[in-house]
Amino acid sequence: MSEMKFCPNCGNELKPETKFCGKCGYNVLNDEKESFSEKMKTSFDKIQKDEPFELNLETAEGLDVSRTDLKFEAQKKLSGRYGEWLKSIIWYLVAVVVITFISMIATGKMSYVDYASYYYGYSTVSGFSRLFWFIIWVVAVVGLFLIVVLFNAVLQWMAIYSLKGKEANGVKIFEYLVKAQKNRVLKANVLMNIYIFFWSLLFIIPGIVKQASYGMTNILLEKEPELSASDAINLSRQIMKGYKLEFLILRYSFFFWNLVSGLTFGLASFYVLPYQYTTEVLFLENLYEKYLEKTTEEIK
Repeated sequence: MSEMKFCPNCGNELKPETKFCGKCGYNVLNDEKESFSEKMKTSFDKIQKDEPFELNLETAEGLDVSRTDLKFEAQKKLSGRYGEWLKSIIWYLVAVVVITFISMIATGKMSYVDYASYYYGYSTVSGFSRLFWFIIWVVAVVGLFLIVVLFNAVLQWMAIYSLKGKEANGVKIFEYLVKAQKNRVLKANVLMNIYIFFWSLLFIIPGIVKQASYGMTNILLEKEPELSASDAINLSRQIMKGYKLEFLILRYSFFFWNLVSGLTFGLASFYVLPYQYTTEVLFLENLYEKYLEKTTEEIK
């Protein structure tokens, strides 16, 4: 009797000669050769099937730790370490400014009005030139999106490192996420932001709730290296069930700190960002420990 095998994407039982999973359409034979875009589409489709069209802020048992305690512990862990965050935030701001400047130049070149063609009958701007600047603009916009998306992940991983007493070097963490994580973090954060964007089209609030629902994703990617991007997102939704409201209350308790950051043209963000992200990660770490305890009890 021939040995059965299973789809590495959905776990569906397959026959030995099967090339594509009949349940999810996954390419079984060429798994290691599958392109990034194909993996992204598979992950997107998998999450889409599991994503219920509902918006609930369920209540669950609390974490037995107050917001005050979390904030105090975050400040304690960050004591003397804000300089590590400062360098990383500056690098991020420089990258955003440079790419934004390039996109503005490209936009100006594309929208340039060729007055010479009106007055003298010949054009000083070729179609090739406009196409070139359009490509530059597209690359700049995509690059800006990826940097902004990954910056949130980098900040969460920096908070994890700070809590562990490790150096929170954002540049090294960024390189690690891109090179050593086999696109897991990039895929997960791109997918999350796509979903948050579409949920935000439903009058903003659903997008905010979904941010909380996906809040555990990067924590799971760090703690469980075997999880795929889609699995981490789905597991985050399960763990955050009942705790989204509590997480959102914690997040928006920093509203006035973020207001101060805006009034100081971002200068206060060098203090606010480490403080807020470390506090949020502390909340998520506590929730993860509670999830492990609950899972262990269920197994027993």
